[in-house]
Amino acid sequence: MIPVKIKEHLDSYIHQEVYVQIAVIKGKEKGSTKAAINSYLNSNHFRDLSEGRPYYHFIDGLNDKCLIKLMNSPMKDKQTSDEVIIELQKKLKELSEEELKNTFWEIETGEFVNSDQIKELELERDHMIESLDLKNKENVYEVLITFCKKYEELCSIKYPDAPLPLEILKSVN
Repeated sequence: MIPVKIKEHLDSYIHQEVYVQIAVIKGKEKGSTKAAINSYLNSNHFRDLSEGRPYYHFIDGLNDKCLIKLMNSPMKDKQTSDEVIIELQKKLKELSEEELKNTFWEIETGEFVNSDQIKELELERDHMIESLDLKNKENVYEVLITFCKKYEELCSIKYPDAPLPLEILKSVN
């Protein structure tokens, strides 16, 4: 199972990117949110999203941070008070070579994942790509609205007094 911190981090990133792009379009075009979403569907940003690029980028980053690459690092035995480095050193000393080949570090959250969890991320990516297929434009619209709602929910917790340009939660409630 994908660690919650990683799932939340990736979802938050995607939701924010979608929200910001739609809000920028709405601001430029001075139209409705629905019109802004329709314009977004014709953008390079949407094309990248619908091709799974945020997931590809994230997964490539994980694959690049395989712990086996640090096996002979001078950092492995260096004295430090940095908690992150201490945690990495602990993993490097505790895990076998085979386990190191199957352990990947996500820097932003500090979480470790294995190849099965990366496969789960790939399945999520594939599901998102399917959900953004323009053959079912009404479904795509609902998916994007859901992303924007989730971002506004997050913002309302983190920044309760900040204005939200799309006001999707207000229009739904």
